Amino acid sequence: MKWDLKSFMGGIIVGSVLFSGIAIAAPAYPDVTEGIKTPFTYYFDGVPKSPTNEVKGIMYNNSVYVPIRFVAENLNKPVIYDQKSKSIYIGKLPVAKMYSKMEAVELVKKKLAGSLTPTHVVEYDHDDEKGHYVIQVYQTYVNNFQTGASYTSTYGWFVVNPNTGEITSLL
Repeated sequence: MKWDLKSFMGGIIVGSVLFSGIAIAAPAYPDVTEGIKTPFTYYFDGVPKSPTNEVKGIMYNNSVYVPIRFVAENLNKPVIYDQKSKSIYIGKLPVAKMYSKMEAVELVKKKLAGSLTPTHVVEYDHDDEKGHYVIQVYQTYVNNFQTGASYTSTYGWFVVNPNTGEITSLL
């Protein structure tokens, strides 16, 4: 097989197209390598304490992010992580059933199961003034594939009471 300029240029173009997606697929997490290098001293009731070398706080955008287990244990509070509900409990567990944000999203999905398509997105947006979860249901449509321009079409906004699981539509 003979390689010529045409084959070489074709390979360059195909390679460029294939590897250009790597930047898009790169994680959206910030580079925190500088923050990890900074040793922090934490004080609990005036007593300095340091986490183990494997667990460190980081500085990002002028905020210090601290390992929650280290803080809670130094405040003599137990920490429990519930992977199913994506909930972190510090101190006492709730005495009554409380729905997590992830469970609220699943409740809305279940309620709308017959009317949603696979392109609908159901996601937690924020807490309202009463502490209820506000869930948005929407679709994103690309209207220009060359530029990537798109718009969002909202199906609805829903409020979920974290104590009862009751769902109320905002629209």
